[in-house]
Amino acid sequence: MLEKLKWDLVIEYDGESLEETFDASRVTAAGSEALEISHERRLRLRRPDVRPHILSDLKLVRGVGPMTERLLKSEGYHTIMDLMEHEVHGVEAARILDFIESLDFQGIRGYLNCSSSDPRLVGAIGLACEESFTFLDIETLGLGGEPVILAGMAWIEDGRIKVMQRLAPAPEMEGAVLEIYHHIPPESIIVTFNGASFDIPYIRRRSAIHGLENRLQNCHVDLYHISRRLWGHRLPNCKLSTVERHILGAERGLDIPGSYVPDYYRTYLSTGSPGPLVPLVEHNREDIINMALLIPHVTSAIC
Repeated sequence: MLEKLKWDLVIEYDGESLEETFDASRVTAAGSEALEISHERRLRLRRPDVRPHILSDLKLVRGVGPMTERLLKSEGYHTIMDLMEHEVHGVEAARILDFIESLDFQGIRGYLNCSSSDPRLVGAIGLACEESFTFLDIETLGLGGEPVILAGMAWIEDGRIKVMQRLAPAPEMEGAVLEIYHHIPPESIIVTFNGASFDIPYIRRRSAIHGLENRLQNCHVDLYHISRRLWGHRLPNCKLSTVERHILGAERGLDIPGSYVPDYYRTYLSTGSPGPLVPLVEHNREDIINMALLIPHVTSAIC
């Protein structure tokens, strides 16, 4: 079926230019060219109030583990505000409370000095302003050092999610594709799905080849590890396609599995028809948008 779809797309889009197919323009960066594709749709992340849950988690206070938390609660210290009166833990309780009251997710992450999937941090995601997130995802010609052929990023602004993608007209134009990540604000919170293990290290390695400083050292939230903690016990696996189907109730239209990306891209190269690239761009875009849609479900799951 996917093989037939590929050749149907070759025929349907034969003779069209990349610019016509994607209503896009070319950009020059890092000594090469890429096709820049923009898309936006209405999206507002309606999240529950996580403060009561966070304030009741005494483990956010340095020096308080599960056993100590149970003991403190048995003594009447039920919230971090209560703990401010404690002679031992009061100072640290006041420090973390400042971050919570100012809705400073990055400050909480720095205070805890923990991984992006630490259970104590999951609830704090709900404190972050939705406009502080940058969602990113890449598509490559394979694993093991193959070029990045499509890079996407998105952010939320005025109740809309704005997606920007860069597509390589040829694999050697990877530099212009990767340069898109120079436009992530340094204060932004990067959100990925398995980005800690794949996307971010891959972007760093491939960027270095082109002399690009894509260190991506922003505060980072990896929804793959969080999804495993929250839903791994009841899902067949924690691939993004599985999570979005079971948790979001989302069904995609024109889409292909990520494993088919190299084959579809090479068919575009061999035929000159941009048709096989259409589901690649759609796949990348939906990955990014569905990451955003998962944020309210993550925060709801811990409340």
